[in-house]
Amino acid sequence: MSKLKLLWRIDMNRKVGLLIVIILLTVFSFLNAEKSLERIANETGVQGEEAYNAGNYVEAAQFFEQAIVKLKEAVATDGIPVDDNKVNRWLELAFNGYYNGKDFENALRIQDERIKANPGEYKLISTKATLLKKYLGRTEDAIAVLKAYNDSKRTFKVEKRIASYYLNLKDYENALVWFEKAYELKKDSGVIKNIAKLYVDKGDNAKAVQAYEDFLQTNPSESVLVKTYKNMGALYEELKNYSKSNLYFEKSLELKYDKNINLKLIIGYYDNDNMTKAMEKVNQRLSKKPDDADAIYYRALIKYDQGDKPGAKSDFQKLLGGKYKDAAKSFIESIESEE
Repeated sequence: MSKLKLLWRIDMNRKVGLLIVIILLTVFSFLNAEKSLERIANETGVQGEEAYNAGNYVEAAQFFEQAIVKLKEAVATDGIPVDDNKVNRWLELAFNGYYNGKDFENALRIQDERIKANPGEYKLISTKATLLKKYLGRTEDAIAVLKAYNDSKRTFKVEKRIASYYLNLKDYENALVWFEKAYELKKDSGVIKNIAKLYVDKGDNAKAVQAYEDFLQTNPSESVLVKTYKNMGALYEELKNYSKSNLYFEKSLELKYDKNINLKLIIGYYDNDNMTKAMEKVNQRLSKKPDDADAIYYRALIKYDQGDKPGAKSDFQKLLGGKYKDAAKSFIESIESEE
């Protein structure tokens, strides 16, 4: 092969190679130029999901926000229809990303976007209120959010929540106002308990008692009555009206046995020298659990006080291995010293 032909072939190979490079660059450039904004948005959304699954929550949230921006550009530039479902999903994922990444300020910002897109949805409002109160320490702002929702649609749940938020702020006047508002919508035993307590704290015991009396006139169910009688017993106990306290604890116990109320009555009757009623409650307790240490201890005390030293000693001996062992031992020694 002549030198001229060799040079010509080398030159042709170079031209072919250059042409291939130009073609590839052109194709690559064409493909990039043809990638739609919608496609870029979707790919960015996928990046967000990958980052979220890897535990990179804040980075994921940023990807989802970028995806929303690109999708909106596609709507404006390319004329594609708005995909509200996709936007809402990416907003939710962005919120979750910031929330799980503990970037609560940005989580709040995204939540506002979600509420703007879905006005009046209580679940979103509720989450915003929780975010403000629990994670950002802005309870007053949380109350404002709940009040704004409640202005459009009064609900027991929201008004009770507003009251509890005021209670958290130690704003007892407003707490009482909102508990009473909630009570207007639903005659609830938990709410009336709070109303009564707030009246007691204000020194208005009569209104506290009247609140419960009014509630009883609503004919609550038996299960609610049990709770209410317990609460009334506790209220009168706080007011040091022990006869009324015992009365309502008894009413509660008649409807449903409660070992804690039973023991409270045993102690109360014993401390007030009503041995007959104390023993009645001791026997009730032992009928539920024959080896109950509390019942045996108070039975021993009652026997001791009534002069039945042998009976008391027998009961105290049953308690030497438990929580009353020191007291039991002391009583036994005292009884034996008299024998």
